[in-house]
This record gives sequence, C-alpha cells and structure tokens, in this order.
Amino acid sequence: MTAQQFLLSGVMLGVLGLAAGCASTDMQNPAPAAAARTAAPALTCFGVLPVQVSVSEDRVLTADEEKALSAGAAVVDAILRNALSANKKARMLDVDQIGGLQAPDAVVNLETSREVAQSVGCNAILETSLSRYVEREGGPYGVQEPAAVTLAYRLYDVGTGTVLCHGRFDEQQQSVMENLFTLGKAGRRGMTWLTAEELAREGLMGQLGQCKHLTK
Repeated sequence: MTAQQFLLSGVMLGVLGLAAGCASTDMQNPAPAAAARTAAPALTCFGVLPVQVSVSEDRVLTADEEKALSAGAAVVDAILRNALSANKKARMLDVDQIGGLQAPDAVVNLETSREVAQSVGCNAILETSLSRYVEREGGPYGVQEPAAVTLAYRLYDVGTGTVLCHGRFDEQQQSVMENLFTLGKAGRRGMTWLTAEELAREGLMGQLGQCKHLTK
C-alpha cells in the first residue's frame, strides 16, 4: 500500500467513525421538540361570555364614543352567538351568570373563571372584547369617514389557564388609492365601503375560523 493509499484509508475510516458516532447520538437523544411535546387539555365544552367593552385606563371616551362602543358590543355579541349557534360545545352565558369580566389582554382570573365555567358544566371560557367601533359616514361607494373596528378574543382552559386560541382584529377600512396592498381585500368586498357591522362580522369570523375548537 502506498503512502497516499494509506492516508486515504485513514481519512475514510475517520469519516465512517464520525458518522457512526452521530447516528448513535441521534438515537439516544431524541429531538427536543418531540420530547417536549405535550397533549393539549381536553375541551369538554366552553362558556361564551357576552362581548364586553374594553379600553385602556388612560383613554378618555366621549359620550358619543361610549354610546357607539356599547351599541357595537351588542352587535358583535349577536354576530358571535350566531356564529357559534351550531357548535355543540358552546354554552351561551348571560349577564347574570358572568360574575366578573376580564378582557382578553388581561391576566386570567382563574378563580372567577372556574365559577363561571362550572355554572354551565364546562372547563373553558371564551372572552371577547371590543375597544373600537366607528360607524361609516357616507354610503357604500363614497365616505367622509370609513368604518373602524378593533376586537379581540381568547379561549382558555379554566383549570390550568392554558390559552387554547386567541386572536385580534384591528382595521380602519382604507381605499385602494390610500394603500395598494388593500386591492385584493377591496376586490373581495366588491370595491365598496363596509358598515361597522359588516367590518366586525368579517373580522370576527376570520379570527374565529382560525381556532379548531370554534369551528366545529
């Protein structure tokens, strides 16, 4: 065997040894993602809280804004209940059953949530809040002010506080001339200006549609 052949053989043996060592390590140490994977809490059913108005403490509302948000919350609540009417796991709660409300961006109050959920025999709660609801000024083909809606939701297990799904919708409708990225969305909307109710319905349904527990 020449010196060159001997050197080549040594290199090949080293590569094979390294490959064998890597294979052994992979088998003994499974991927962290697989090892850390845990089963999600089993959802028996979920209580649906009425939609609430939620604004930051430093935001001062005018009387007209308060009136618009209150009316908007009733509108979004009707949309929500209609959307979940066919969901066999949804249990609608009324104002007398809710105890204390909390916004989807606040820390979960598990003690209160458990009491509310247990009142309908469920282990999860769906909270939805509305923080902006501005009605369109004008018609479908021309506006002085477009509709604007900001809402959020959170579905969580009341036993552990685990958030099963959450989402947020925040939009003030814009024209294609103001923002070319709205062209596709404008096309789907028939190139018209939506009312606040239409915008809220589109936004809420889009958010709920991303949660497997809310689309059954």
